[in-house]
Amino acid sequence: MPKSVLKVENLNKHFGRRQILHDISFETYAGEVFGFLGPNGAGKTTTIKIAVGLLSLDEGDIKINGISIKKDFEGAIAQVGGIVENPELYKYMSGMQNLKQYARMRTGIDQKRIDEVIELVGLKNRINDRVGKYSLGMRQRLGVAQALLHRPKLLVLDEPTNGLDPAGIKGLRDILKDLAHKEQISVLVSSHLMSEMELMCDRVGIIMNGKLVDVKSVEELISSVSGEFVTYKLKVDNATKAISLIDNVNDDNKKIIDETHIEVLIEKENADNVVSNIAHKLITNGIKLSMLCPAENKKLEDVFMEITKNGGVQIA
Repeated sequence: MPKSVLKVENLNKHFGRRQILHDISFETYAGEVFGFLGPNGAGKTTTIKIAVGLLSLDEGDIKINGISIKKDFEGAIAQVGGIVENPELYKYMSGMQNLKQYARMRTGIDQKRIDEVIELVGLKNRINDRVGKYSLGMRQRLGVAQALLHRPKLLVLDEPTNGLDPAGIKGLRDILKDLAHKEQISVLVSSHLMSEMELMCDRVGIIMNGKLVDVKSVEELISSVSGEFVTYKLKVDNATKAISLIDNVNDDNKKIIDETHIEVLIEKENADNVVSNIAHKLITNGIKLSMLCPAENKKLEDVFMEITKNGGVQIA
């Protein structure tokens, strides 16, 4: 069983008479990137601000590395590093000077640790340049380095890829995955870029209208709305003859697209055997088969749109 790093228990939050969070509960583990997804106003940032100590909670509790923020706030928050919105840096200083300035606010951070985090985020060649000359991606990486200096168990990043170009996004994604998987840090990240979350995250939690809809691995979440069947596409030299030879699939689950293309709907559970039998049957009966592959699977973005379109209804 992986070690729980962040444990959110029955979290409720009100702003005046309006309830923003409704009984939110989830856990993140050491060694994983956990994605927190939701449309604007769903409660992502409110949850994150409570987790990093920027907002108080009304009801429930948050435990960080086993320490309750209600019982030992300082002890719990000492386990957290984070960037909410943008990293706050001194632009007239160099990257190294920024890290040394932050190190003075904490105990036990020496030059060796500063050099370690610089290496982790890939800023070794530019660390002595003035931050005002950094690109947005470099400032984000320096912010991550700053957040890691005190060796936190939990790294929290709210929309860290905002404004980054594709190279910057990929660079940050690789850093976060390495931190989680190699350094055994729990990384909690929110973003509206679904394609990046799919590539970056091990598990995701979806929040809608202040309520947690579901928590699953990316693969499980996609599978849960993809149904029990998968569509396969075939390219043949004679679609009419080929479809007549496919006798291990119901007529309702196969169709001719054009003279050389067929689509077949196959149950996932037995797909490998069915596909193998189809290929063997066609080839042995003289059909030229030049393509047999599954149609493109649903992406995390498709799943998110489907869930939010349905008003956040719980999915199986």
